[in-house]
Amino acid sequence: MNLLELGLLALVEGIADIFPIDASTHSMIVARLMQVRAAPLAPALHFGVALALAAYFWRDIGLIASGLWKLRKARIEAGTRLLAKMLAAALPFLLIYGEVGGFSLPDIGSVLWIGVVTLLCGLLMIFADRLSLTVKRIDHIGGLTSLAIGLAQVLGIVHGIGRLPAGLVLARLFGMERSAAYRFVLLSSLPILLAEAIGGALREPHAPGLSDVLGAALSFGAALISLALGFAVMRRSGLMIFGVYRLLFGAALVGLSLM
Repeated sequence: MNLLELGLLALVEGIADIFPIDASTHSMIVARLMQVRAAPLAPALHFGVALALAAYFWRDIGLIASGLWKLRKARIEAGTRLLAKMLAAALPFLLIYGEVGGFSLPDIGSVLWIGVVTLLCGLLMIFADRLSLTVKRIDHIGGLTSLAIGLAQVLGIVHGIGRLPAGLVLARLFGMERSAAYRFVLLSSLPILLAEAIGGALREPHAPGLSDVLGAALSFGAALISLALGFAVMRRSGLMIFGVYRLLFGAALVGLSLM
């Protein structure tokens, strides 16, 4: 692929992995439109987004590191509890990812099917966000709630749903505050993205080149900017803007499929 195609794929991945708009569908559609094979570049893009998450959430990473260090004295601190919840939320997706060896799934259907699912999920995001209580922070949820959010994220293997949107909808239904739900699902994305980067590299082995470095750098930058914007939007309007975007995107996919 040329530099323009690489840049566009990296920007789409960096944005869609952070905004709750279904990264897998956006990456698939863009790759199809450009008629390129994105799989060899995917590990570098996922790694760039994972680095952006680690940089943005550096305080949480520091808290986790401190908690792990204090485990040597058999002391369970806030950082250790946060890590346990993150892993519980990531575990279902990671187990299925390891079992099937990655998600090049589906093309379970046509662009029409994906568009209809996207429309329905957009509506669900809007209604779940508006009807849910906003009372709980990450400290208020336990392991079972974290695991349930992780099980919801497994639905993201289906194009049109999205891992991040599915986890966010369930977190909101459990009464988590908008920013807290967003932060928690993004934190649980960190081990998932790292696993996807490693798994993708093993499935598509090649010596890292300039395209991988550029792709990782661009996805890193796009993800960092998207994180700041995403939290600003979440604090102001919750999932509404993202839900409306998904309605428009789903309608566009349906329209394209009928042309």
